[in-house]
Amino acid sequence: MVRLHLSRSLLALTLLGMGIAPLAATPNIANVSPRGLRIGQPTTLIITGSDLGAETRLLLPAKMAAQALKGEAKFDRVEIEVTLDAAVQPGLVPIRVANAQGISGPVVIGVDTLPQIAFTEQLSELPIALHGAVGGAQVLRAKFAGKKDQRLVLDVEAQRLGASLKPVVRLYDPRGKQIAWSPPRPVLGGDARCEVILPADAEYTIELHDQLFRAAGPGYFRLKVGDLSYADFALPLAVAAGGKQPLKFAGTNLTATAEHDATSVTIPGQAVATLPAAERFTGAAPRLEIADHAEFVESPLPAGQLQELFAAPVGISGVVAAKGEEDKYLLAVTPSQKLRFNVIARQVGSPLDGVLAIRNEQGGQLATGDDRPSSSDPMVDFDVPADLNRLQIALKDLNGDGGLDHVYRIEIADRTRPDFALTLPAPSIVVPAGGTQVVPVQVARTNYGGPIELSLEGPPSELTLAGNVIPPGATIGLLTLSAKEGAPQAVLSRVIGKALESPTPLARPAMFGEVPGSRYQPLLREQVGVAIAAASPIGIAWNAGPDDKLLVGGKLAAKLSLARREGTTGSVRVRLLTTQPMPRKKIKENNQDKEVDDLDRALRLEGDAIFPADQKDVSVNVLVPADLPRQAWDLVLVADLLSADGKSAVASIAAPVRRLTTAVPFTIELAGANTVEGKAGAGETGKFTGKIARSAGFAQPVIVTLEGLPKGYSAPTVLVSAEQSEFALPVTFAFGSKPGELKGVKLVAVAAPVSTTSVKSNSIEVAVNVVPGEKPAAEPPKEIFEDDEKFVALLTEGDGRAIPDQRDKYSGSYSLRVTPGQRFSTSLPMLGVNIRENPGPGEYRYIRFAWKKAGGNSICLQLNHDGTWGPGGTGREGAKFRYHAGPGGECYGASLVISDKLPAPKFEVVTRDLFADFGEFTLSGLAFSPVDGNAALFDHLYLGRQMEDFELLKFEKK
Repeated sequence: MVRLHLSRSLLALTLLGMGIAPLAATPNIANVSPRGLRIGQPTTLIITGSDLGAETRLLLPAKMAAQALKGEAKFDRVEIEVTLDAAVQPGLVPIRVANAQGISGPVVIGVDTLPQIAFTEQLSELPIALHGAVGGAQVLRAKFAGKKDQRLVLDVEAQRLGASLKPVVRLYDPRGKQIAWSPPRPVLGGDARCEVILPADAEYTIELHDQLFRAAGPGYFRLKVGDLSYADFALPLAVAAGGKQPLKFAGTNLTATAEHDATSVTIPGQAVATLPAAERFTGAAPRLEIADHAEFVESPLPAGQLQELFAAPVGISGVVAAKGEEDKYLLAVTPSQKLRFNVIARQVGSPLDGVLAIRNEQGGQLATGDDRPSSSDPMVDFDVPADLNRLQIALKDLNGDGGLDHVYRIEIADRTRPDFALTLPAPSIVVPAGGTQVVPVQVARTNYGGPIELSLEGPPSELTLAGNVIPPGATIGLLTLSAKEGAPQAVLSRVIGKALESPTPLARPAMFGEVPGSRYQPLLREQVGVAIAAASPIGIAWNAGPDDKLLVGGKLAAKLSLARREGTTGSVRVRLLTTQPMPRKKIKENNQDKEVDDLDRALRLEGDAIFPADQKDVSVNVLVPADLPRQAWDLVLVADLLSADGKSAVASIAAPVRRLTTAVPFTIELAGANTVEGKAGAGETGKFTGKIARSAGFAQPVIVTLEGLPKGYSAPTVLVSAEQSEFALPVTFAFGSKPGELKGVKLVAVAAPVSTTSVKSNSIEVAVNVVPGEKPAAEPPKEIFEDDEKFVALLTEGDGRAIPDQRDKYSGSYSLRVTPGQRFSTSLPMLGVNIRENPGPGEYRYIRFAWKKAGGNSICLQLNHDGTWGPGGTGREGAKFRYHAGPGGECYGASLVISDKLPAPKFEVVTRDLFADFGEFTLSGLAFSPVDGNAALFDHLYLGRQMEDFELLKFEKK
């Protein structure tokens, strides 16, 4: 752990000097020069970026003897003279900067004993580390005087530092003859290194360029030249936590060995190998995996004997050292054990193209593995046969190659063993002094569903954690960090997760996403910068209500108090973090399936929650999806102080996390008998009576209906308005429905308007006996569009094209084909009709239409009500006046989803209760909206007073 304390004197002076709170984001590093530090000697780093200044200090996971600012520190540039302790091990390390605003993300630099200078065309001394940048087709050249038999290593660090440059390095003699070169090498993460013995006393030329002569920025590099030592691999590739392990090295010019001491390590993860004494070491120290199980290293045995391994979980590291070699091991197993064999070679830069064989003890083949989808390293899942207690494991190169650098590790795991992985959203955590910050932690679980306790390694004493136990089964945790008032400070730490109910000890470090340089050194992704920053210029409090619940399908009104420090201007944006995993859905993009976030099914805030400086007591609505699983969820509201242009956040602070439970916002109760006779046709019929009990805050109409009806029976419905609680549901069925007792029927209430995401109440089992009724006096429905070509000419508005289509229709002779965006008419001559709950002559309640979609993600039918499109004006409060289908989400800002699947490749018929969906209004016009894709087809469009009216339609279905 590295800790940094910052003086508050300058910060206080700045705050008090003008009486205005300075607003600054966390510090950011854009560039560092040079990209290296010299061990035991002072080096001046020039750091450019943003939000730097006089309080800026350097952090890195290596001991510093001293650091001091040089010259004038500016907002975008500082110079820091750094002296590393003489005992620091060479390698590649991440540096960060910290100040009163927080801590930056990591930037990788080199650490070694070489002088650090800017690239020059004439080298006066060796060894040396040159720093510079290559762009586009640029070629850099440097000359030096060499001696006969002088040994030289040319090592380019670029990709390992996070640069885009793919370096090629070449060495020429005085006549221009190339005597050594290196392309980008996988073992070096895409960097270049070559080694040569100089043939004569002469002046030599080094040439450096991009592999394709089109380097994109950033193209920075370090070129090291001299008699240097290097090591690409440590053997074994992994060591067990809690012990000591002798190390040998491969892909190296080192002959010495070392010992890695992991006796104080209790948490598995990534590490760098301990190096032997090497005065001029170049590159990164080899990476090591720290395992929570036994790790073996290949050992020579007499001919005919196989090295025996413990039962899984276990690892073995070795080398396919010679051509044609096959390494074999004997593994203790349990019958029926489920195992996974994971070979790690190419993933770490080894040239081994492994082929893994699993055999019985006598050598009989049971399974084999070559490449996996994302790597040429094998991975094999294998279930141990019932009669076996030992397996023979064999590994060789696919092409029979071998060599001292053909290293590998075989990790053998029990697939039933509990495990999990934790992911952080960012490489830094900044908590304002006297405030709170919340960090979402993603959890990927394998065979473990219990609670996970989160902790920080070596946190500042002024920092406390809450919400640090991720509940059983949860896949997101909200780690809450609160800081006391005090001086800003920063540390390098790790977030650790520990399983609280695992049968075996189980702990894992959290990792953040890829950053420049982390592919070569995964250890970077475990080291988190944690800072206590200056007090936030804003504050937020969530004023809890006694009845706060997550009413599915509804809204939670969150009342907030916003505070601003004196002199603080700027709007405040409020955002929501929750423990709900983001739902996903599939859409079509360029005729290809694509999975995207399904925001309509996520806990989210309604609208843009941005409040100007003069607003203190505000409210935001949390939208609760109807299909939100019934469990407790953690929610936190975060306030961001926005910059003057409103494009970025300059300060953030969180309210305490709240754990809220979901609840259905209404229930149905039966007041009368649970048995009725229902008429198949007209006439007096039985009724179910009861009431709807609504939760506080739920003020929507509901539809009472029956579910579980046999095929062929249409469910009766009744709308219970938001002002009503009692209901009576007449139980009627279509004339001609088969008489008899219906079993398995339930009475249920559904939030109106009914859609695929509507909330349902509890259900009540009821008994229904169907009896014959009278033939109803139905009247033919009103035709809007069936076969009238003239209808197309009435659609005079919109940027799409509408044509009659004879080839693709649902009924009759034509359908209406519309291309994106849409075609519509605000006022159609056959409309101007009233939609009513109990329609009189010339009034209607129901609509029926057929539609079909060619390509895209959405199809939409829009209803103009009294001259208005979409919500607002007439109708029920919140009525959307649009229907849509498909995964593309609500159309034009608000639409009622009929289905999350497109009607394709066949027409689908839709029948809707307009009054139940939107209330009473005057239907004036229609808009036919493909939205996207190639086209939408509409057909068979009618209005009816009652559902039975549609049974009078006579047509030939195509």
